[in-house]
Amino acid sequence: MNSLFFQDLELIKKDDKQYEAYRSMENSVIIAGPGSGKTRVLTLKAVTLAKSHIHKPCGLACISFSRESVRELKKRLKSYGYIPSSKDFIGTVHSFSLLHVIQPFAHLYPQYNVIYPIKILPDDIKERLYNSVLQELNIENDRDLSLVDINKHRSLSLKGRSEINMESSDLIAKAAEIYEAKIRETEFIDFTNIINLSAKIINEQEYVRETLRSQFPWLLVDEYQDLGKALHEMVLELVFYAGIKLYAVGDTNQSIYGFNGGYPDFLLELTRNDNIKTIELVSNYRSSQHIIDASIEALNPVPPYPKYVAGKRKDDIADFTFITCEEEMEAQYEVVAKKVISNLLVKGTPLNEIGIIASSNAQIHNMANYMQQQKIPFFIVNWSFENSAVVVWLQDCASWCSNKNTQSFEELFKFWKNLVNNHQDLRENWENIRLKSLFYRVLTGSISKTNVYDWLTYTINNLDLKDTLIDSEIYPNEVGNLEALLNEAKLRNLKDVNITRFANLGFPEDQVTITTRHSSKGLEFEVVILLGMEEEHFPSFYHLGNETALAEDQRLCYVCVSRAKTTCILLRSRIFTIQTRRGPWKKEYEASRYWKSLYNRFGNEQNTFTKDAYPLIQEN
Repeated sequence: MNSLFFQDLELIKKDDKQYEAYRSMENSVIIAGPGSGKTRVLTLKAVTLAKSHIHKPCGLACISFSRESVRELKKRLKSYGYIPSSKDFIGTVHSFSLLHVIQPFAHLYPQYNVIYPIKILPDDIKERLYNSVLQELNIENDRDLSLVDINKHRSLSLKGRSEINMESSDLIAKAAEIYEAKIRETEFIDFTNIINLSAKIINEQEYVRETLRSQFPWLLVDEYQDLGKALHEMVLELVFYAGIKLYAVGDTNQSIYGFNGGYPDFLLELTRNDNIKTIELVSNYRSSQHIIDASIEALNPVPPYPKYVAGKRKDDIADFTFITCEEEMEAQYEVVAKKVISNLLVKGTPLNEIGIIASSNAQIHNMANYMQQQKIPFFIVNWSFENSAVVVWLQDCASWCSNKNTQSFEELFKFWKNLVNNHQDLRENWENIRLKSLFYRVLTGSISKTNVYDWLTYTINNLDLKDTLIDSEIYPNEVGNLEALLNEAKLRNLKDVNITRFANLGFPEDQVTITTRHSSKGLEFEVVILLGMEEEHFPSFYHLGNETALAEDQRLCYVCVSRAKTTCILLRSRIFTIQTRRGPWKKEYEASRYWKSLYNRFGNEQNTFTKDAYPLIQEN
């Protein structure tokens, strides 16, 4: 605990709900809307528990949905002066399942048929198994039965304590059964297997539950609404049948990963439990009240409506702009790159306070091409590699090479030493001083490398990192992930980037951020630019008539709009060309229902333009 910890503690005391959430020592669910300061509250709580209520040999367990949110948690904990011990777990649900359930316990129970060493199902074999399922069921078009639907059913069909049941078709259920059987015939396990099997072991084996309770008296869960049924079943078992205390943070209105089996119903089930205290954080410290109202307008919730209020920007007036282009997405890319960004710069908006939100990775890269043509610096949120623990460690090493004051050499060495010791690396028999000397020589020798590709190649090769990680049980498929990272650095968006930039990948440096709708979650900008606001595009044509999917699209729009602090710019096109058997068809698209809803409340003649009529502001 340092001065920043106590400074932030004093800050949350000014918000009654934040302080109530921090002080709660019961099983608690914190419902935290956009900009409500939930990460601050969660990390303050984590440090307090670790320092005052969790005693050795126990540790802190903190689980989140994505590696990015885990990294943010670790960064915030570090800023408070907290260094996790070897007994702590701070990571994703997949990592928790693998490291604390399957690896230490599955071999004790032959009925689960876990093959060691654990190997994650490679993408090529995954695709082959999926295609064989389609062939077995005589399905010619993969749109009629996607692998996403199969895996979602596998996640949701898990039996346990929860009373929530999500239905799917008989066809999907049959396909999931066949696909599961085909995986069992291989030597591999996939990510759905990992968490489902972990939940099953926890549910059925009292010894596992008791051991986990002795290790982790408290379980902290961030982004609960995104984590799916398997994690929910684990929580119900560990909290109500093993006596572990729960501190869960989430927001049902930001549940946008239904395709992974994450639905708001599981978080809602917790809030209805009489043995769990529910606390709602209602102040939004990010956005103006108009943006808050606009996001709720986009959400279109059933009563009772969320009662979010501006915590800081109470008197700020939001700025909305509606731009209609004539044809295709290219017109939207062009007006954004040539006019919208220029106008924002003239108004004094920093580049890193501008976020462009697109529907897909393809749109991201198309938008990036137009930005390159206009020489506008940009940052892409989605990468071709996973931001794994090893990649994050490499970024921290790059940070140390750029500025030795930013990272602890001892902590960096400790991570690498653990890699060596846990992977049957011959160097595990070296004396500590010899191993540390090698690591120091490699890092200091890498400083002369001018770009990230050369730096990564030098560091990975001289530490023999790929050889260490081959067939790793702790970091399955990490060698392939390192290859993807090197490819990104050699040929794609990290080409010619320096190591300082690589060390700060999650943080744009005077750059416009381009992201997908789903990946925008957790981000915030002064200005949000929403592309593709046409009906049948957003919401998707494939979701029309599906109430569950449409509800999720509605929440996704809510997430996108609520990224903005003061300004929201929406774009759409009237006509798109669709290729048919009879040739190209120019189809007219109406404005999205979300566009219409926002326009009815915030639109007027002064903020509504066609692409050509949208003015280019000249600098004085």
